[in-house]
Amino acid sequence: MTRSTTNPLLWRPKGLPHCRQERKTASRNWVDLPRDLTLMIISRLDTFQILTSAQRVCRLWRSICMDPLMWRTINMCDIRIDNSADFDLEKMCMNAIDRSCGLLEDISIEYFGSDDLLKYIIDSQCQLRRLRLVLCFYRISDEGLVEIAQRLPMLEELDITLCRNVSSVALEGIGRGCPLLKSLKYNDNNDYYVGDEEAFVIAQNMPNLRHLQLVNNNLDNSGVSAILDGCSRLESLDLRCCENVELEGELRRRCDEQLKDFIEPNTSFDFRGYEFYEFYDTDYDELASHYRYNVKKGRRRRRRRNRNRNRKGRRNTEERKGN
Repeated sequence: MTRSTTNPLLWRPKGLPHCRQERKTASRNWVDLPRDLTLMIISRLDTFQILTSAQRVCRLWRSICMDPLMWRTINMCDIRIDNSADFDLEKMCMNAIDRSCGLLEDISIEYFGSDDLLKYIIDSQCQLRRLRLVLCFYRISDEGLVEIAQRLPMLEELDITLCRNVSSVALEGIGRGCPLLKSLKYNDNNDYYVGDEEAFVIAQNMPNLRHLQLVNNNLDNSGVSAILDGCSRLESLDLRCCENVELEGELRRRCDEQLKDFIEPNTSFDFRGYEFYEFYDTDYDELASHYRYNVKKGRRRRRRRNRNRNRKGRRNTEERKGN
Protein backbone atom coordinates (compact mmCIF):
# COMPACT_ATOMS: atom_id res chain seq x y z
CA MET A 1 0.00 0.00 0.00
CA THR A 2 1.17 3.50 -0.75
CA ARG A 3 0.40 5.66 2.27
CA SER A 4 1.48 9.16 1.32
CA THR A 5 -1.45 10.52 3.34
CA THR A 6 -2.62 9.90 6.87
CA ASN A 7 -6.24 9.64 5.80
CA PRO A 8 -7.00 5.91 5.25
CA LEU A 9 -9.95 6.81 3.01
CA LEU A 10 -7.49 8.21 0.45
CA TRP A 11 -5.16 5.20 0.43
CA ARG A 12 -4.89 3.36 -2.87
CA PRO A 13 -2.97 0.25 -3.96
CA LYS A 14 0.48 0.78 -5.43
CA GLY A 15 0.44 1.27 -9.19
CA LEU A 16 -3.26 2.19 -9.35
CA PRO A 17 -3.73 5.16 -11.77
CA HIS A 18 -4.89 8.53 -10.56
CA CYS A 19 -8.55 9.58 -10.98
CA ARG A 20 -7.80 11.67 -14.05
CA GLN A 21 -6.08 8.74 -15.74
CA GLU A 22 -8.92 6.44 -14.68
CA ARG A 23 -11.49 8.69 -16.36
CA LYS A 24 -9.40 8.87 -19.51
CA THR A 25 -9.02 5.09 -19.65
CA ALA A 26 -12.70 4.43 -18.85
CA SER A 27 -14.05 6.79 -21.50
CA ARG A 28 -15.39 5.03 -24.59
CA ASN A 29 -15.46 6.09 -28.20
CA TRP A 30 -19.06 5.83 -29.42
CA VAL A 31 -17.80 5.41 -33.00
CA ASP A 32 -16.29 2.04 -32.01
CA LEU A 33 -19.70 0.55 -31.15
CA PRO A 34 -21.07 -2.07 -33.56
CA ARG A 35 -23.25 -0.52 -36.24
CA ASP A 36 -26.30 -2.59 -35.22
CA LEU A 37 -26.03 -1.36 -31.63
CA THR A 38 -25.65 2.26 -32.76
CA LEU A 39 -28.68 1.83 -35.01
CA MET A 40 -30.68 0.55 -32.04
CA ILE A 41 -29.64 3.57 -29.91
CA ILE A 42 -30.54 6.12 -32.58
CA SER A 43 -33.86 4.41 -33.34
CA ARG A 44 -35.00 5.19 -29.79
CA LEU A 45 -34.89 8.91 -30.60
CA ASP A 46 -37.83 10.66 -32.23
CA THR A 47 -37.59 12.17 -35.71
CA PHE A 48 -37.10 15.73 -34.47
CA GLN A 49 -34.14 14.70 -32.28
CA ILE A 50 -32.51 12.78 -35.13
CA LEU A 51 -32.83 15.63 -37.63
CA THR A 52 -31.72 18.39 -35.26
CA SER A 53 -28.92 16.68 -33.31
CA ALA A 54 -28.16 12.95 -33.71
CA GLN A 55 -27.18 13.12 -37.38
CA ARG A 56 -24.63 15.82 -36.57
CA VAL A 57 -22.62 13.75 -34.06
CA CYS A 58 -20.21 12.17 -36.56
CA ARG A 59 -19.98 10.73 -40.05
CA LEU A 60 -21.00 7.25 -38.89
CA TRP A 61 -24.13 8.54 -37.20
CA ARG A 62 -24.88 10.65 -40.27
CA SER A 63 -24.58 7.55 -42.44
CA ILE A 64 -26.94 5.58 -40.17
CA CYS A 65 -29.43 8.46 -40.14
CA MET A 66 -29.57 8.28 -43.94
CA ASP A 67 -30.47 4.58 -43.92
CA PRO A 68 -34.05 4.11 -45.27
CA LEU A 69 -34.71 1.45 -42.61
CA MET A 70 -34.43 4.21 -39.99
CA TRP A 71 -37.45 5.95 -41.48
CA ARG A 72 -40.10 3.26 -41.55
CA THR A 73 -41.55 5.12 -38.55
CA ILE A 74 -41.65 8.93 -38.43
CA ASN A 75 -42.73 10.49 -35.14
CA MET A 76 -43.06 14.27 -35.14
CA CYS A 77 -45.22 14.71 -32.06
CA ASP A 78 -44.42 16.27 -28.66
CA ILE A 79 -42.21 18.87 -30.35
CA ARG A 80 -43.91 21.83 -28.63
CA ILE A 81 -45.66 24.55 -30.54
CA ASP A 82 -42.92 27.13 -29.81
CA ASN A 83 -40.43 25.17 -31.94
CA SER A 84 -42.44 26.13 -35.00
CA ALA A 85 -40.67 29.51 -34.79
CA ASP A 86 -37.20 27.98 -35.01
CA PHE A 87 -37.73 25.10 -37.42
CA ASP A 88 -39.67 24.52 -40.62
CA LEU A 89 -41.41 21.39 -39.31
CA GLU A 90 -43.22 20.59 -42.55
CA LYS A 91 -39.98 20.76 -44.55
CA MET A 92 -38.23 18.58 -41.96
CA CYS A 93 -41.02 16.00 -42.21
CA MET A 94 -40.78 15.96 -46.01
CA ASN A 95 -37.03 15.38 -45.68
CA ALA A 96 -37.69 12.38 -43.43
CA ILE A 97 -40.27 11.01 -45.91
CA ASP A 98 -37.69 11.30 -48.73
CA ARG A 99 -35.17 9.35 -46.67
CA SER A 100 -37.63 6.47 -46.21
CA CYS A 101 -37.43 5.70 -49.96
CA GLY A 102 -40.95 4.28 -49.99
CA LEU A 103 -40.51 2.15 -46.83
CA LEU A 104 -42.62 4.43 -44.61
CA GLU A 105 -45.22 2.47 -42.61
CA ASP A 106 -46.08 4.67 -39.62
CA ILE A 107 -46.20 8.48 -39.37
CA SER A 108 -47.37 10.74 -36.52
CA ILE A 109 -47.84 14.48 -37.09
CA GLU A 110 -48.71 17.18 -34.56
CA TYR A 111 -49.51 20.87 -35.21
CA PHE A 112 -48.13 21.26 -38.74
CA GLY A 113 -50.14 18.66 -40.70
CA SER A 114 -51.77 19.92 -43.91
CA ASP A 115 -53.38 18.66 -47.11
CA ASP A 116 -50.14 19.43 -48.95
CA LEU A 117 -48.20 17.20 -46.57
CA LEU A 118 -50.75 14.39 -47.00
CA LYS A 119 -50.30 14.65 -50.77
CA TYR A 120 -46.52 14.48 -50.29
CA ILE A 121 -46.97 11.24 -48.33
CA ILE A 122 -49.10 9.81 -51.14
CA ASP A 123 -46.54 10.76 -53.80
CA SER A 124 -43.76 9.00 -51.86
CA GLN A 125 -45.20 5.64 -52.99
CA CYS A 126 -45.14 4.30 -49.41
CA GLN A 127 -47.19 1.44 -47.95
CA LEU A 128 -48.57 3.36 -44.98
CA ARG A 129 -50.26 1.29 -42.29
CA ARG A 130 -50.61 3.82 -39.48
CA LEU A 131 -51.42 7.55 -39.69
CA ARG A 132 -51.76 9.89 -36.72
CA LEU A 133 -52.91 13.52 -37.12
CA VAL A 134 -53.16 15.55 -33.92
CA LEU A 135 -53.90 19.24 -33.33
CA CYS A 136 -53.61 20.09 -37.00
CA PHE A 137 -56.12 22.94 -36.51
CA TYR A 138 -57.91 23.80 -39.78
CA ARG A 139 -55.22 22.69 -42.26
CA ILE A 140 -56.45 19.10 -42.72
CA SER A 141 -59.65 18.85 -44.79
CA ASP A 142 -62.06 16.16 -45.92
CA GLU A 143 -60.62 16.34 -49.45
CA GLY A 144 -57.08 15.64 -48.23
CA LEU A 145 -58.14 12.62 -46.17
CA VAL A 146 -60.36 11.18 -48.93
CA GLU A 147 -57.46 11.39 -51.37
CA ILE A 148 -55.07 9.66 -48.98
CA ALA A 149 -57.67 6.93 -48.35
CA GLN A 150 -58.01 6.25 -52.07
CA ARG A 151 -54.25 5.96 -52.57
CA LEU A 152 -53.29 4.11 -49.35
CA PRO A 153 -55.53 1.02 -49.12
CA MET A 154 -53.15 -0.75 -46.67
CA LEU A 155 -54.02 1.66 -43.82
CA GLU A 156 -54.87 -0.24 -40.62
CA GLU A 157 -54.74 2.43 -37.89
CA LEU A 158 -55.94 6.04 -38.11
CA ASP A 159 -55.94 8.72 -35.42
CA ILE A 160 -57.64 12.07 -36.13
CA THR A 161 -57.73 14.18 -32.97
CA LEU A 162 -58.55 17.89 -32.68
CA CYS A 163 -58.60 18.54 -36.44
CA ARG A 164 -61.60 20.82 -36.80
CA ASN A 165 -62.14 20.70 -40.58
CA VAL A 166 -62.76 16.94 -40.70
CA SER A 167 -66.31 15.59 -40.94
CA SER A 168 -68.31 12.49 -41.83
CA VAL A 169 -67.41 13.05 -45.50
CA ALA A 170 -63.80 12.07 -44.75
CA LEU A 171 -64.93 9.10 -42.63
CA GLU A 172 -67.04 7.75 -45.49
CA GLY A 173 -64.12 8.04 -47.93
CA ILE A 174 -61.78 6.37 -45.44
CA GLY A 175 -64.21 3.51 -44.86
CA ARG A 176 -64.55 2.83 -48.57
CA GLY A 177 -60.89 3.28 -49.47
CA CYS A 178 -59.31 1.46 -46.50
CA PRO A 179 -61.01 -1.95 -46.08
CA LEU A 180 -58.23 -3.17 -43.74
CA LEU A 181 -58.84 -0.39 -41.17
CA LYS A 182 -58.92 -1.95 -37.69
CA SER A 183 -58.41 0.99 -35.34
CA LEU A 184 -59.97 4.47 -35.53
CA LYS A 185 -59.55 7.38 -33.13
CA TYR A 186 -61.84 10.26 -34.00
CA ASN A 187 -61.79 12.74 -31.12
CA ASP A 188 -63.32 16.21 -30.82
CA ASN A 189 -63.09 17.24 -34.47
CA ASN A 190 -66.12 19.51 -34.87
CA ASP A 191 -67.08 22.97 -33.60
CA TYR A 192 -70.76 22.40 -34.27
CA TYR A 193 -73.42 19.87 -33.34
CA VAL A 194 -73.34 16.90 -35.68
CA GLY A 195 -75.29 14.28 -33.77
CA ASP A 196 -75.23 10.69 -35.00
CA GLU A 197 -74.14 11.36 -38.58
CA GLU A 198 -70.53 10.33 -37.98
CA ALA A 199 -71.57 7.25 -35.98
CA PHE A 200 -73.87 6.08 -38.81
CA VAL A 201 -71.10 6.57 -41.38
CA ILE A 202 -68.68 4.51 -39.26
CA ALA A 203 -71.27 1.76 -38.82
CA GLN A 204 -72.04 1.58 -42.55
CA ASN A 205 -68.50 1.80 -43.94
CA MET A 206 -66.10 0.25 -41.39
CA PRO A 207 -67.27 -3.31 -40.66
CA ASN A 208 -63.77 -4.60 -39.79
CA LEU A 209 -63.07 -2.17 -36.93
CA ARG A 210 -61.68 -3.73 -33.75
CA HIS A 211 -60.95 -0.55 -31.79
CA LEU A 212 -62.89 2.73 -31.85
CA GLN A 213 -62.30 5.90 -29.81
CA LEU A 214 -64.84 8.75 -29.95
CA VAL A 215 -63.85 11.13 -27.16
CA ASN A 216 -66.08 14.21 -26.76
CA ASN A 217 -68.37 13.24 -29.63
CA ASN A 218 -72.02 14.27 -30.05
CA LEU A 219 -73.53 10.87 -30.78
CA ASP A 220 -76.39 9.51 -28.68
CA ASN A 221 -77.85 6.06 -27.97
CA SER A 222 -78.96 5.58 -31.60
CA GLY A 223 -75.40 6.14 -32.81
CA VAL A 224 -73.97 3.66 -30.29
CA SER A 225 -76.54 1.03 -31.33
CA ALA A 226 -75.71 1.57 -35.01
CA ILE A 227 -71.99 1.08 -34.31
CA LEU A 228 -72.64 -2.15 -32.38
CA ASP A 229 -74.78 -3.41 -35.28
CA GLY A 230 -72.47 -2.40 -38.13
CA CYS A 231 -69.10 -3.18 -36.51
CA SER A 232 -69.66 -6.77 -35.43
CA ARG A 233 -65.93 -7.36 -34.79
CA LEU A 234 -65.56 -4.40 -32.44
CA GLU A 235 -63.64 -5.28 -29.27
CA SER A 236 -63.01 -1.90 -27.60
CA LEU A 237 -65.05 1.32 -27.55
CA ASP A 238 -64.08 4.58 -25.84
CA LEU A 239 -66.98 7.02 -25.35
CA ARG A 240 -65.60 9.23 -22.60
CA CYS A 241 -67.22 12.68 -22.41
CA CYS A 242 -69.97 11.74 -24.90
CA GLU A 243 -72.64 13.48 -22.83
CA ASN A 244 -75.61 12.52 -25.01
CA VAL A 245 -75.17 8.77 -24.42
CA GLU A 246 -77.26 7.26 -21.63
CA LEU A 247 -76.35 3.66 -20.96
CA GLU A 248 -79.47 1.89 -19.75
CA GLY A 249 -81.31 -1.38 -20.27
CA GLU A 250 -80.70 -3.17 -23.56
CA LEU A 251 -77.90 -0.85 -24.71
CA ARG A 252 -75.99 -1.39 -21.49
CA ARG A 253 -76.38 -5.16 -21.85
CA ARG A 254 -75.13 -5.11 -25.45
CA CYS A 255 -72.06 -3.08 -24.55
CA ASP A 256 -71.17 -5.44 -21.72
CA GLU A 257 -71.66 -8.58 -23.82
CA GLN A 258 -70.23 -7.49 -27.17
CA LEU A 259 -67.22 -5.47 -26.02
CA LYS A 260 -64.12 -6.73 -24.23
CA ASP A 261 -63.03 -3.20 -23.28
CA PHE A 262 -65.56 -0.40 -22.80
CA ILE A 263 -64.81 3.10 -21.47
CA GLU A 264 -68.07 4.77 -20.41
CA PRO A 265 -69.13 8.38 -21.16
CA ASN A 266 -68.72 9.55 -17.55
CA THR A 267 -65.05 8.51 -17.45
CA SER A 268 -62.59 11.38 -16.93
CA PHE A 269 -60.39 12.66 -19.76
CA ASP A 270 -57.11 11.64 -18.18
CA PHE A 271 -58.13 8.00 -17.66
CA ARG A 272 -55.58 5.65 -19.27
CA GLY A 273 -53.22 8.43 -20.26
CA TYR A 274 -55.40 10.35 -22.70
CA GLU A 275 -52.84 13.12 -23.28
CA PHE A 276 -55.08 15.76 -24.85
CA TYR A 277 -57.50 16.47 -22.02
CA GLU A 278 -55.71 19.73 -21.11
CA PHE A 279 -56.64 21.23 -24.49
CA TYR A 280 -60.35 21.16 -23.70
CA ASP A 281 -60.01 24.13 -21.35
CA THR A 282 -58.21 26.28 -23.93
CA ASP A 283 -59.47 28.50 -26.73
CA TYR A 284 -58.88 26.44 -29.86
CA ASP A 285 -58.89 29.46 -32.18
CA GLU A 286 -56.39 31.23 -29.94
CA LEU A 287 -54.11 28.17 -30.00
CA ALA A 288 -54.31 28.05 -33.81
CA SER A 289 -53.52 31.78 -34.02
CA HIS A 290 -50.52 31.29 -31.73
CA TYR A 291 -49.23 28.53 -34.02
CA ARG A 292 -49.69 30.67 -37.17
CA TYR A 293 -47.90 33.58 -35.48
CA ASN A 294 -44.97 31.33 -34.56
CA VAL A 295 -44.75 29.99 -38.12
CA LYS A 296 -44.64 33.51 -39.60
CA LYS A 297 -42.09 34.61 -37.00
CA GLY A 298 -39.93 31.59 -37.79
CA ARG A 299 -40.05 32.31 -41.54
CA ARG A 300 -38.96 35.91 -41.00
CA ARG A 301 -36.16 34.78 -38.72
CA ARG A 302 -34.90 32.20 -41.22
CA ARG A 303 -35.02 34.72 -44.09
CA ARG A 304 -33.02 37.20 -42.02
CA ARG A 305 -30.48 34.51 -41.10
CA ASN A 306 -30.09 33.49 -44.76
CA ARG A 307 -29.62 37.11 -45.84
CA ASN A 308 -26.90 37.63 -43.26
CA ARG A 309 -25.21 34.39 -44.32
CA ASN A 310 -25.27 35.43 -47.98
CA ARG A 311 -23.86 38.86 -47.17
CA LYS A 312 -21.06 37.29 -45.16
CA GLY A 313 -20.32 34.88 -48.02
CA ARG A 314 -20.15 37.71 -50.56
CA ARG A 315 -17.90 39.73 -48.28
CA ASN A 316 -15.50 36.81 -47.83
CA THR A 317 -15.45 36.26 -51.61
CA GLU A 318 -14.60 39.88 -52.25
CA GLU A 319 -11.83 39.80 -49.66
CA ARG A 320 -10.27 36.72 -51.29
CA LYS A 321 -10.41 38.38 -54.69
CA GLY A 322 -8.77 41.51 -53.28
CA ASN A 323 -5.90 39.47 -51.84
